[in-house]
Amino acid sequence: MDTGLVLVRFVHYGASLVLFGLVLFPLYAYPSVAGGAGSSAPAISRSVSLLVLITGIAWFIGVAASMSDAGLSWEAARFIVTETSFGTVSLLRLGAGLAALSILTLRFGLSIKKLDLVLVAVCAILLGSLAAVGHTQVEDGPARAAHSFSDALHLLAAGAWLGGLVGLMRLTFASFYGNEPIGQACEAAYRFSKMGYMAVAILVASGLFNSWFLVGSLTNLVATAYGRLLLLKLVLFAAMVGFAGLNRFLVVPTLLRSAAGASKHGLRRLLINMVAELSLGSAIVLIVSVLGTTEPAGAS
Repeated sequence: MDTGLVLVRFVHYGASLVLFGLVLFPLYAYPSVAGGAGSSAPAISRSVSLLVLITGIAWFIGVAASMSDAGLSWEAARFIVTETSFGTVSLLRLGAGLAALSILTLRFGLSIKKLDLVLVAVCAILLGSLAAVGHTQVEDGPARAAHSFSDALHLLAAGAWLGGLVGLMRLTFASFYGNEPIGQACEAAYRFSKMGYMAVAILVASGLFNSWFLVGSLTNLVATAYGRLLLLKLVLFAAMVGFAGLNRFLVVPTLLRSAAGASKHGLRRLLINMVAELSLGSAIVLIVSVLGTTEPAGAS
């Protein structure tokens, strides 16, 4: 296993997930408030989009270097771009990354609804296209298309959840310290939890579908390294769902009913749970990065 390449993939996947969720978050969390997708912590979104670009380039360089005994060479880079799907998708994602960064940089905090929707679409392409550079390419024909589509949905649902958590944490921190109305954070948390139902449903359905391609049998879940990593991912996912359920059915309803004086305690509890969710989510992304360099259990 190339540890450096795994780490680059980890940061790149994580940044791509967070960027999509961040720009999507305001569209459902507080749509009545002035400002659109780009107005949710624009500095954070710009920084994350830049990180996506840098790590995407680093990933490409790492792959090119691994294909040549002499290290990185123009010949290896040209071969990847012209002869492999990874190179084609990398160029597409480079363009999408530059477009996202340009929109976030040039809009200067303006609220332009159509531009917000374009930004979400660009970030969705940037994230969903990761499905075209992984184990989905093992199949051919309709099976490849179905697996790639399912994996793209899986990525988008995960991004909506993890990136939305980052957006909600920013808003909750601001409310906790008095920079934003507490009621706005409470309403955003309630709307985020409703979005979470859809995200979890898509993650479960697409995860089962993807596993059908990659695992092959229940025996492979415990008999192969890939299967055991996947089981660990499932355990961490279940824990994330547990924290999300705690927020949805206990913390957020209590916050909505609380008087102003008690809201601080509720916000603190919400923040603690969100940190736990994000920590578990980061561990899952790391596992996914390792899985991408591990032979699928179904191929063993």
